[in-house]
Amino acid sequence: LRDVPYGKHPRQVLDFYPAKSDKPTPVVFYIHGGGWQGGDKKTNAKPFNDKGISVVAINYRYVRNGVEEKVEPPVKAPLEDAARALQFIRSKAADWNLDKTRIGATGGSAGGCSSLWLAFHDDMADPKSDDPIARESTRLFCAAVNGAQVSLDPKELREWMPNYGYGAHAFGMPNLNAVLENREKLLKWIEEYSPMAHASKDDPPLALFYG
Repeated sequence: LRDVPYGKHPRQVLDFYPAKSDKPTPVVFYIHGGGWQGGDKKTNAKPFNDKGISVVAINYRYVRNGVEEKVEPPVKAPLEDAARALQFIRSKAADWNLDKTRIGATGGSAGGCSSLWLAFHDDMADPKSDDPIARESTRLFCAAVNGAQVSLDPKELREWMPNYGYGAHAFGMPNLNAVLENREKLLKWIEEYSPMAHASKDDPPLALFYG
């Protein structure tokens, strides 16, 4: 299934690659990289399908789409799109023959960061919502990511890598120095959208790969 909408924006679409199985299959949830500024969901699902694992690959709103829609901070758009897409997949479990308890996320760079944010974040399901999709869980069974950002906090980033200068677009800022100068004002957002800030001992197993 190609370009299945999980929201109203043109980029809120996903591709579903089902594995042939007489029982519900686990799912690889692929979030593409590109700095939340580019990239596409196109992927090779065959290696997973051959092992009885279904694949869902998503597009999501870029940061600039968040700016256009006055989403604050702009990074909220791609990250919360990932959460919504995950909930949508769970809502399709019966129709698509999926095991909703075994969904693992993967992706590189920004897609890896989005995966880690979901893996660490407490469940964002709203059990009282009138929307059945919103009642679905956002928790993951596991995650395996490549080159993922674990933090969006400029203070931490500069402590680890003194010459680091990337990521200000997540908060609609011109450069990382501006984020650092406004860190106290932005701290609530920094803590909400930095994966590491949500880490706790009940989180799923992770595999992190760096070149």
